[in-house]
Amino acid sequence: MLRFAGLLIVLAATLGAQQPVPAATPSAPGSVTGRVFCEDTGQPGRFATVQLVSDHPAANPIMEFNGAALGKNPDFEKTLAKALTSVMKGNNLSTVTGIDGAFSLEKVPPGTYYVLAQLAGYQSPLRQFSQMELMKTDAAALEAVESSSPKIVVQSGQPVHADIQLERGASISGTIHYGDGSPAPAVTPILMVQGKDAKWKELSSANGILPVSTDDRGHFRIYGVAAGKYAVKAALPTMQAMTGLGASISMHMNMGDALIVYSGGAMREKDLKPVEVGPGAEVDGVDVIFPLDNLHMVAGNVVAKSDGHAVDTGTIVLEDPDTKAMLRTMTVNPDGTFRLNYVPEGQYLLKVDGAADTDSAGSGDSGSGSDLMRMMHSQVLKSYGEAEQPVRVKNDAAGIVLQVPDQAATPTVVPKPPASPASPANP
Repeated sequence: MLRFAGLLIVLAATLGAQQPVPAATPSAPGSVTGRVFCEDTGQPGRFATVQLVSDHPAANPIMEFNGAALGKNPDFEKTLAKALTSVMKGNNLSTVTGIDGAFSLEKVPPGTYYVLAQLAGYQSPLRQFSQMELMKTDAAALEAVESSSPKIVVQSGQPVHADIQLERGASISGTIHYGDGSPAPAVTPILMVQGKDAKWKELSSANGILPVSTDDRGHFRIYGVAAGKYAVKAALPTMQAMTGLGASISMHMNMGDALIVYSGGAMREKDLKPVEVGPGAEVDGVDVIFPLDNLHMVAGNVVAKSDGHAVDTGTIVLEDPDTKAMLRTMTVNPDGTFRLNYVPEGQYLLKVDGAADTDSAGSGDSGSGSDLMRMMHSQVLKSYGEAEQPVRVKNDAAGIVLQVPDQAATPTVVPKPPASPASPANP
């Protein structure tokens, strides 16, 4: 790759020597240089990311990806390769500062931009938004960038200089442990922010706002946080990758057992009490505790209402009956059974949707990623409607039967043949 890049540079230099340099035109690119500093230390922002955000950003190509076209479009592989190459290479509107905090962007198209610099531990206007909002270039996210980032105008063939100062963000720390006090290592805490409308939203993990997981003592620290109202949630680590001798790698994933617990002892989002975080504050003691008592099993079967046979595909959802918030989900097993472990006492709504008979019934066991493979390589023979049932959990609830109805057939309208002169239609 380096040799290839060097060859391109040599070719460009050769062509430049053979031809006169054209004068700047209205479409000639400009350049942007500058430095990033840290407000709290006065030192350079080393290896910070710098991005020029256009005042009229283009749509994210990832959001235009059509999964249904996979394998059907003859140019799909070329399109995908082009998109991946663009992601890996970056573009003329983003870069990383050096060890002196300096950055340089060449071949910047003329236009109006906002210079966005981000560094782990420091405030960023993007960290108040979810990953989906960022991918969609949400209007509120763009407004946040515009209100907090330097604005520059790049003119044809002209250089622009912009220095950026980053402010240290707040931090939220605590532990995730079990009810007996033992730590819960390798658990990923999810940071949630409460908006002005009192609704909760999960934040993006962009630029180091979230740690990878808790350490061996169950400790976590989330940094680069803006002032606001927050909470932390975590799920039991039921997804584990195991590496054996040689090249053996296996994945165990059982989403039906992934009990979610919130900071402050809340078991459901509606019971959350926010933690107030001030500018640059370091808030500790935001703990999440996985209970060990009063947890039960919810299990049963999904069958066709018409004849009682087991349905081999579908999605089981455990909901809060009041807010309709999803608390747990899993895939129906090939034999039509389902089992949710570690369900706290309370009232729930148990639902199944996407139920179907497929040609993969009985082709394999569940778990360890086989559910996903089964769904990807199966053909739907018959689809069913949704079914739901209220469930009150005080002890183990086994033997639940969810009966899914046949879906109503789409009526087929057969057009009447036009009347011919030889055989006129009756009035």
